[in-house]
Amino acid sequence: MKGVTLLSGGLDSVTSMLLARQEMDICLAITLDYGQRARNHEIQVSTRLCQRHNIKHCIIELPFMYDLQSGLIKGSGMDLDNPWVPNRNGLFINLAATFAENLGAEYVICGFNAEEAVDFPDNSVEYADALNQALYYSTLNHVKVISYVQRMNKTEIIKAALSLGIDLNSLWSCYEDGMLPCGKCPSCIRTKEAFEKAGIDYGKDFIY
Repeated sequence: MKGVTLLSGGLDSVTSMLLARQEMDICLAITLDYGQRARNHEIQVSTRLCQRHNIKHCIIELPFMYDLQSGLIKGSGMDLDNPWVPNRNGLFINLAATFAENLGAEYVICGFNAEEAVDFPDNSVEYADALNQALYYSTLNHVKVISYVQRMNKTEIIKAALSLGIDLNSLWSCYEDGMLPCGKCPSCIRTKEAFEKAGIDYGKDFIY
């Protein structure tokens, strides 16, 4: 089996990709630059990770998204209390599916997870199922979306990442672009809570 993965350099996408790699060949990892605040960190982390694991990596710029209204997008004038990006996952999955079909890959790997599905419907099992119904008709080889962390919460994802030997300090899940994670954005807050539940002293051992 072959897969194309959407890679942001964060906990969810990295863990899902490396879990998938135990079962299939990851023939391409795609990192998107859509004007997000943390794009420099995401690109750097994803590039290093793919080099380490000998995975082909491409960075795709989507400048038309820079003007969208979202707290995640730098310069939008909105704060991080509103991190929704209009149809982001729908666009990204279809873009990755185009590459997957072209490369003869059966799967698009993403980092959908149970915890974020509570707040973001485009992370849910139902959404993934709906995508797969559409992709059945829009790709000749019937590409499917799969997340290896789909039914995990953040604590479970951290434990899975550690079992894979992932250096959690090498990842970037923060929405901001500072030297260190901000510790205040919704992603940092979820990550901190997950570290606590996993029994990890993030203040001592990790940058979160």
